Amino acid sequence: MTLDLGALSVVDVDDSSTWPPVLGDLVQCLADDARGAGHDPESYQDLPLLEHEETVLRCLDGRLVRARHVTRLLEHEKEAIRAQGLRLLTADLVNDRLDQAHRLGYLSDAERESLRVNNCTVPGHRGMGRREDQVCLTLSTAAMVHNSHGGYRLLSYWGGEALYWNHCDNDRDLAPKLQSLGTPGIVTALLDLATPAASRHLIFPTMVHVLVGKALGYGPADADVFYRAPIPAHRIESIVSPGDADYDRFPGLPPR
Repeated sequence: MTLDLGALSVVDVDDSSTWPPVLGDLVQCLADDARGAGHDPESYQDLPLLEHEETVLRCLDGRLVRARHVTRLLEHEKEAIRAQGLRLLTADLVNDRLDQAHRLGYLSDAERESLRVNNCTVPGHRGMGRREDQVCLTLSTAAMVHNSHGGYRLLSYWGGEALYWNHCDNDRDLAPKLQSLGTPGIVTALLDLATPAASRHLIFPTMVHVLVGKALGYGPADADVFYRAPIPAHRIESIVSPGDADYDRFPGLPPR
């Protein structure tokens, strides 16, 4: 797929050469202050930087930010993302995925029904934390390099946390079935973080913390993005799986 970015440039938190000069100057100044105060780079999340977050986001106006959604996908789901982009997590999306997997023979009647009545979009089964009405991504390849953010599990069980969370640790039948479906996939998307959705996108810890962490030389610095708008197909940069060079460069990820 050829992306139509128009005049928009791409910012990658792992590559400071992509940061706009005004942003790079601010981040470097904040990193220098942290060094001067003797701050441990590994504790970058503790730096008092929140007052700078809005300024950093304004620096991203007119630019797209590279982020990655890690999951396990069936082949038809990869094609759907290429054609339609990434949809917000809703009960309808979960049920659509279950129905398609059942129609194509991946799930039995009983398996589909078990997953339909017990997943994280069903009242009484949601568990802790918000998952619905957003797309979850990470800003840095640190999630793959350092095996953080639960990335290995996301790549090991089909369906994302909404489907597998209630089954992967205590369901002797469905857990191995969910591990057998699909292949790991890293979906790289380009996000507009400067324009808020109806409900503001959440970046945790914050964009400024991640950038300053990187500027301090701490490679694992990363943040989760809870993106509260669909990501259209023309903003999907790539989908890679085992056997693709851009997946296999992370040797600690599931090989199948």
